[in-house]
Amino acid sequence: MPDGSPGLGATGPCLMLLLAALPWEVRPFLRRSRSRRRRAGVAGPAWELAVGPGWGLLAITGLGARAAGQAASRLVSHLRPRLLLSLGFGGAVSPELSPGDLVLGEYFASYDPLTRLLQPVAAPPPPRPLPELLRALAAAGPATFAGSIITTPWILRKSGLGKALARLRRPVLDLETAAVAEVARAQGLPFLGLRAITDVAAEEIPEFLTRPLPHPGTPGWRDARRWLVEDPRRLPELLHLWRRSRLAAARLDQALQVLLPQLAGAGQVLEDQPS
Repeated sequence: MPDGSPGLGATGPCLMLLLAALPWEVRPFLRRSRSRRRRAGVAGPAWELAVGPGWGLLAITGLGARAAGQAASRLVSHLRPRLLLSLGFGGAVSPELSPGDLVLGEYFASYDPLTRLLQPVAAPPPPRPLPELLRALAAAGPATFAGSIITTPWILRKSGLGKALARLRRPVLDLETAAVAEVARAQGLPFLGLRAITDVAAEEIPEFLTRPLPHPGTPGWRDARRWLVEDPRRLPELLHLWRRSRLAAARLDQALQVLLPQLAGAGQVLEDQPS
């Protein structure tokens, strides 16, 4: 077992690697799950989880495709997981989606706002059929849909994206999934993309977040404070986003409580097969 493996009664190799950009996306899940902070062999915040008969690692990558792709490549090389899962918040482009809705990716792509080109990513399918996972989530309560997860280089204003994504089913914007899906494709790992909706199609993210990311990082309270000082009337907008983020994080927790046993069972089947 790799150095620092969990003292959770788990044995064997890592069954799954879960990647989120920001700690508050997974905070409710970590509070409820049986996890332990891992400090050896990882560059950023990470927690070991008991998943079914084995173990998994949930790691925080930082914001953006570059950070997520680098973390995914490094951790996959070190841990050799059987499954790869990218999760976090997403912005709806489709009016079908409401705050807190869950979207499982059936199509993945990167979108370049400068060239307006959509580059599909042929990610491997999840270890269980997507309809089966959707039914399990729906039975547990949260509104869940299959959709298209589109990764952009920074948070874009959605008002000009209608035509570019019009042919896609339930498009959702994020900053990391395509990069992680590329790693899964390169390594031949079963892959699942999961997003919880914070902002619906008719809403835009606050301006201090809608800027290019020159390097991996996370806009913080200093950015938000500067934005509010410029115009204190923006406070309701920021509080609105905070409430939506709390709802989305709670829904991600619900989803993982349902999905991890499903995926762990499939991962064990894969582990038992000869390499």
